[in-house]
Order: sequence, then C-alpha cells, then structure tokens
Amino acid sequence: MAMVEVHVEPGGLEFGPALVPFSESRAQIEALLGQGSVEKARLRLEELARQPEATRDGSQNIWLYSRLGQVYLALDDAENARLSFGRAYAIEPRDREVAAAYSELLESGGERERALQVAQMLLLHHKPGLDAGQVAGIYDRIGGLREALGDHREARAAFEMALVEVPEDKQALTGLLRAVGELGDPGDVVEARLKLIQGLDDDRARSMALVALGDDWIKSFNDPERALDTFEEAVAQWPQNRHAVERIAEVARELGDFRRVSRAYFTLSMIAEQGPEKAEYLIRSANVARTELWESEKALAGYRKALEYDSTRLDAFKSVTSILVDARDWAELEASYVQVIAANSERDDVDPNLLGVLWQKLGDLYRDHLDRNDDAIFAFNQALEYLPDHAGLRSELIALTEEHPEHYETAIAHLRAMGQTPGVQPAQWLDRLGKVYLRQKNIDHAFCVYRALRASGARLDAKALGFVERFDSKLIKPIRGQINPSMMRRYIFTPGLESELNECFRLLKPPLKEYTGESRSTYGLKRRDRVKLGDNMAFSNFYKSVGAALGYTELPELWRKADQVGLVNGALVPEGLIVSEDLLVSAREKHIAFMVAKQLFLFLDPFYLAGILAQTDLEAILYRAVALVRPEVDYAASFQNEEAFKLMRRAFKGDDLARLKRVVEAMLQGRDELALGPWVEAIEDTANRIGFLFCDDLGVAEACLREEPRCISQRSIESRMRSLIDYSVSEQYLSLRPQLGIQVA
Repeated sequence: MAMVEVHVEPGGLEFGPALVPFSESRAQIEALLGQGSVEKARLRLEELARQPEATRDGSQNIWLYSRLGQVYLALDDAENARLSFGRAYAIEPRDREVAAAYSELLESGGERERALQVAQMLLLHHKPGLDAGQVAGIYDRIGGLREALGDHREARAAFEMALVEVPEDKQALTGLLRAVGELGDPGDVVEARLKLIQGLDDDRARSMALVALGDDWIKSFNDPERALDTFEEAVAQWPQNRHAVERIAEVARELGDFRRVSRAYFTLSMIAEQGPEKAEYLIRSANVARTELWESEKALAGYRKALEYDSTRLDAFKSVTSILVDARDWAELEASYVQVIAANSERDDVDPNLLGVLWQKLGDLYRDHLDRNDDAIFAFNQALEYLPDHAGLRSELIALTEEHPEHYETAIAHLRAMGQTPGVQPAQWLDRLGKVYLRQKNIDHAFCVYRALRASGARLDAKALGFVERFDSKLIKPIRGQINPSMMRRYIFTPGLESELNECFRLLKPPLKEYTGESRSTYGLKRRDRVKLGDNMAFSNFYKSVGAALGYTELPELWRKADQVGLVNGALVPEGLIVSEDLLVSAREKHIAFMVAKQLFLFLDPFYLAGILAQTDLEAILYRAVALVRPEVDYAASFQNEEAFKLMRRAFKGDDLARLKRVVEAMLQGRDELALGPWVEAIEDTANRIGFLFCDDLGVAEACLREEPRCISQRSIESRMRSLIDYSVSEQYLSLRPQLGIQVA
C-alpha cells in the first residue's frame, strides 16, 4: 500500500481541493465503516485529507487523522497509522485516545523514548479524570517502557505506582517482580513475590508462584527449610502441582529428611496418570523407605502396589523377593511370584524372557525352600515354554525328573530336546536317556540308545558295553510284514522329502527312462550274467524278502559283474541292478540286507532319477518340466539338451499333462528357486534308514557307506552317519521297531 505523503507547511499539511463538504464526507465515511467497507473508507479519508487543513477546524482535523490512523491499523499498515496519529497528536496532545494509540504505535515501531514521553503526557493531562484502573494501566505502560529502556529502577517506581492505584494489578505485580529481580535485592524479590501471590485469585497460579518463591529462599537466602515449607504451601494451594512435589523431594533429600522424600514420591505416584509412571514413583518411595528409613513392610507394600501398575518392573519384584527371602517368608514369596506371573501373562505385549525367568525362580522356590518337587517340575516346564534354549534350566528339570517314575516321560522329552541343542554331544544326553529307559524297564529303547552312543564314538563303561553286546546279535531278525506307504511317511521319511517333488519325479521317470539308461552291452553284460533269483542263495533270499517287505510285486532284474563294487542301479534298459561277485557269494547277511534295502528303495519311481543322476542334472530336468507346463516362462536356457525335452513333451499329453501341471504348480508355491540339495539329502538319509532297518546294525551301516561306490549327496561319511545315529534313537524309529518285530526284548 502506498504511503500518504504529508507535507508540513506553516499553514498545515497541503492536500488537493475538496470534492464535497466535510460534514457530508464525514457521514459517508462513517457509513462505509459501519458497513465494514474499510478499503473504500480509506480512499475517501485520503481524498478528504488532501484538502488544506485550513478548510477544517481543529476537531475536524483530529477526527480525520485519528480515523485515518484507525483505518490504517485495520489494514495492518502500522507506519501510516503512526504518521496519522502523530499528526492528530500534534494538533491536540491532550486527546486521550489519540495519545494512547500514538504511544503504542511509537513503541511497536521501536521509538520507546518518544512513546514514553507521550505516555507521561497522557498521565499528566488526564490522571485526575481517570479511574484507578485506567491510571494503573498508564503506569504499567510507563513501567514497561522504562524496563525496555533498561531503567529498572524507574520501571520499579512506575509499577509500584500502578500497585498504589490497583493493589491486585497482575501486570504491575509481575513487572515489579522482574524489576526487583534485575536490581538484585533478594529481600525486594521476596516481597514482590508475596505481593504477586496475594494478588492472584487462581489456586494454580498461586501455587506456581509459591514454587518460585521457594526457589528464591534457596538461591538468595540459602534457607532450604523455609523453601520446603513454601513448597508444601504450594502443594496445599494446588495438590496437582507436580513441580512443587518434585522440589520437595529434591530439597528434602539434600537435607536428609528421607521421610519427606518418601512421602513426596508417594504423592507423585498419586498425581501421575499413567500406570508405568505411577509405578516409577512408588518404587522410588519404597526404595527410600527400605534403604533410608529401614521400613521393610512399608517398602514391600509400595513395591507390590507398583507391580499392580506395571508388572514388568523386574527391579521392584527383585526387591520384593529380597525382602521376603530375608524374612524367610516363603509362602508370601510364592504368592508374589504367582501374582506377577499372572499379571504379565495377561498383557498384550507379553515378554517371554521375563515370564521365563519368573517361572524359573518360582521353580527354584518350590525345589529349594518349599520341598514341592512336583510344583517345581511344573514351573520349570512352564519356564522352558518361554526359554526353550536355556540349557541350564533344562538340565535342572531333567535332574528333578530322571529318577522319579511318575516323571520319566518328562525327563525323556527334555533329554531329547537337549539332544537337539546345537553343540551338545551325544555323551551329554544319551547316557542319561538310556538310564531312564532302563529304570522304565524298556530294554529295547535302552539298547538302541547305548548302541547309538557306542556308534557315536563315546566310551561306554563295562556295564553299558556288556548290555549292548548282550543284545547285539550277529544274525538278522527278519522284518515282520510289509512296510506300507503310510509307515514310510510316518516313521521313516525325513522332513525334507517333499511329497510334491517325489510325485513330480515319479511322473518324469517313465519318459526319461530310456534317455537316462544304458544298454547291457555298455557294461559288457551277457545273458549268462543274469542272476537267477530262484537259486537258493543267501543274497537271493534277502533280495526277495526285502523286496516283499518294501511292497515290490516284481523285483528289478539283477546282473552280476566281476569288477563291480557292492550293489548299484545300473541305469539299464531294461531296468536292473548290478551286483558284485563278492556281495552275491560271500558277503555277510547284515551287509547284504543294508545294501539291498537301500538300493531297492532308491529304485522306486519317485527316487529312481535321483539315484542315478547328478543334482545339477536333476535341477535341469525339473526346470524343463516347469517350462513344459509354463511355456510363457523361458526356462530353456538352463538345460541345453533338447532330446530330453522332446521326450517329455511327447509323453505328457491330455490328462498326463494336466496331472504334471497340478504337481508343478503345488511344488512352486512359495518357492523362489528350484535348488534340490535338501531333497536329495533327504532321499539319501531315508535310503540309509531303510538299509539300517533291515540290517539293524549301525556298525554295518557305516561300513556299507564307506564301501559304496557312489554317494547321492556331497556330504561326508561322518555327516551321514550323524544323521543315521540321530534317527536310531528317535521316537519315530523306536516306535516302529515293535511294529516290524525287530525289538530285542
């Protein structure tokens, strides 16, 4: 907005010629202002102001410039407002409204000296005609201007004059407090605060002012006792004044008045709104009561109340337990554990570590002080639900259960869990497990455990070794009945043997049988090399009995080869196994049983390809199967040999293709890649389990693994034996032995 140019001449400001009579213009301008048309009123006022001042009398000019100043203020034009009010003030400095407005505008514009002069003239001219409140307001303005100019002594005088007029003038009281504070007279500061406090009609305001006064007693007079009294008066004025209570706690602690400290913290707990904050102050109060006042019962009540507000405060609970342990009050300690466990169990944000520790401590209490072992076992079991990896806790629980008949099953469960803990050696748990089985008089289970312990390399004592050798027969105990698919899945298959992958490779085997196979002539096999299963040989008998147990209705053809090692799938066309002369003629029964059972399992359709192909080739074939049912995705680059793909494409039509698609889609669900390592290892472990079931000898199983010419996976002998030993003491295996009739007793 353009500023009005005001030219001061001897005759006044010069403006343009009048357009209409002044009275008429004034009426129009007032009408515009009444309608809220401020901008239009400004234009008319400026137009009127351009007329010579001599055309109007003094009152008219005062009206014009003051009204113009008001309009400028309404339009946020402080500079032009100050000029307009200044012109009006020059005409009549005794006009109260003009002087008051002009003083404020001068102050806001930074002209404090001039603003002070105008305020003083206002007081000089109008004090007799003003009421006390108006006079006090002018003194407040003068005091504020003096304060802004750095003249605190004169400011103090002005504020005091305002208080003479209106003793409860809050602006004057606060101004006086600031002024005496700057002047540095502590006594005057206290007096000023007292005046301010007496003039306050709000409890909260009085309370806060009393806190400030209490601080003055400390800082200025070094009188903490009087400060404490003042802080307590502040709390009496407004009980919710947290700052006042905190100051009581601080100063009382410095004075060693710990009863006041404890009481202050308790009061803060009552003021606090949130549970965790209430608990914090209660704990502080209880800590003081316990360590400084030696009031254990009072402290105990405080800690317990704190735990009701925040059950996660383990520090409070530790204090509770410490007090009760010192008092040997085991019943109350049990009640406290139960209380805090229940409170934490009901929380939405349950802390498993905290609950685990609480249950463990409760178990310690039952075992060590209340002589309630059954309850201790229950508590330790609960603790392990939250702390499953706590080896020390599990060991304590086993120690409580392994010699008590009613808890043998619990001991067995936790010994098995101990065995699954990384880093735990077989000797650390199998010996104890075997002893529990012996106490149960479960001879077969105990035999399996000690046999596994021996196979793992542990040194058995004479008694344990004699026990194993007693039942470790050199003769095979034939398997009773048939191992059906349900038993395979439940008791023998390893977890990584995915059913979708099994089914997929079962479907892929027939079209790839000739592609992956070799003719007998490749191996130099003649008709005379075919093994006649009707011959009464140990090998043929085992071959037929194992095949029957595995559900074979027609066994694979068997061919002898002089330089062959062991028994292998020859990947022949037609299909068949190749056996060494030694295995066929002179091998021991258990060796024959292991190798035959393992190879016949691997000969089953789902596992046939895994038994003869490298893992990389298996993955390539699997990618081709995916490409077959998902032609929109380019998997072809992963497998360069087109012949296999053509065979698969010719084989899978109609229902067969739909079946393959369903299997592949199920297999791909939730899978980012087609790495077959875990599946291949699972096949190998399962085949070893089958072989072990028929030979029933871990030593023979290891010997066979060391002698076999080809491994399915790249794992070491030790790794594969570790897996087999673990299986030999598993609940799966121990439950299967009676069903197969191979248990020892």
